[in-house]
Amino acid sequence: MKKSSNVVTLLLVAVVIGGAVLYERQSSDIPGATKTPTSSTKPGTSSSPKPSATSKTSSTLSLKVPFTPQAPTGNWDQLHNEACEEASAIMVSAYFSGDTRTKIPAEEVENQLTALTDWEQARFGYSLDTTTAETAEMIRLFYHLKATVVSNYTEKDIKDALNDNKLVIIPVNGRKIGNPYYRQPGPIYHMLVVRGYTATQLITNDPGTKNGENYRYSFTALKNAPADWDHATDTIDESKSLMIVVSK
Repeated sequence: MKKSSNVVTLLLVAVVIGGAVLYERQSSDIPGATKTPTSSTKPGTSSSPKPSATSKTSSTLSLKVPFTPQAPTGNWDQLHNEACEEASAIMVSAYFSGDTRTKIPAEEVENQLTALTDWEQARFGYSLDTTTAETAEMIRLFYHLKATVVSNYTEKDIKDALNDNKLVIIPVNGRKIGNPYYRQPGPIYHMLVVRGYTATQLITNDPGTKNGENYRYSFTALKNAPADWDHATDTIDESKSLMIVVSK
């Protein structure tokens, strides 16, 4: 009887040892097997990395571009009514010069408007309406900044430029973009500065109104109102979808 009991005991020990070995192999040796979760990965939670600071803020950006309306004293005479190109250039120049003011004083703006229109008159023979290419040329030669005209731009093109600390100037038919602050019916040829974006809108400094600082438009509103000045017809060419990318 004692002998039988010893045999049974040995068999039980063998079964326990064999089970432990098999369990260890299943949990660690078999390819593709999942180990018991450690403290760094809790059961029932995702092991995906947390978003970085960049990805958290990637849907919103607003560069601190000083603002001015094109008629800083409220004098909407012929010169100021057509000064959106120059006002846009003044704002991007202020940004790249390191100007951290929220608004550019009216006297400074008026002095620069005079200097720019005098330069355009000497360079082109006119100053009231300049094409996208001529405006880019003015920015390059007068302010010594880089200014590139991009055709058929996309929303991604705008955001990529802004993410690279560049600014964007977009020429539009101002009567089609729905800004209620314009003197109606609005400017048929207009330029504004894109300074940032949200998940659904573009943030602009729109010189066409004193309320234009941080004014928001949808990408579609601007994209669907293309315009470039055509000197041959003395009006806008709505077949061109253009933007000016400005950088140091």
